Amino acid sequence: MRKFKSVLLVDDDPTINFVHKLFLTEWEVTDQIFTAANGQEALDFLEQNEDFGQHPPSMILLDINMPVMNGFEFLEAYEQLADSKKASVIMAMLTTSLHEKDREKASKFINLDSYMSKPLEKEQLMKVIEKYWVQFEETEKTQV
Repeated sequence: MRKFKSVLLVDDDPTINFVHKLFLTEWEVTDQIFTAANGQEALDFLEQNEDFGQHPPSMILLDINMPVMNGFEFLEAYEQLADSKKASVIMAMLTTSLHEKDREKASKFINLDSYMSKPLEKEQLMKVIEKYWVQFEETEKTQV
């Protein structure tokens, strides 16, 4: 089974974070899961970098609607981060939003790889992982 070093969940709903942690653990996607309640917490976490050593999370699952800093604001700030602070490979937006304008806005961010509905479903997550796994492996090789 392919496994990431770590995943960062960014959502202001503690129940969603709890459920997604259970899913990711059960699906054996990673052994290490970090959470942030909003985009600013996630940005601070990435900028501090000591919490996860030399390797940023391999995947970020990001909500759109959050207080303090929403998902789109996080993506704008994320693009300004140094490459060493960014996630290694997959950035996915997880949302309950059915608004086409949200999907269109999300498609404009170069660092966003996927747009999925909440709650997370194993099949949709595995498709995203399969799609980006080769890119992930190449990034891991250059970081060693």
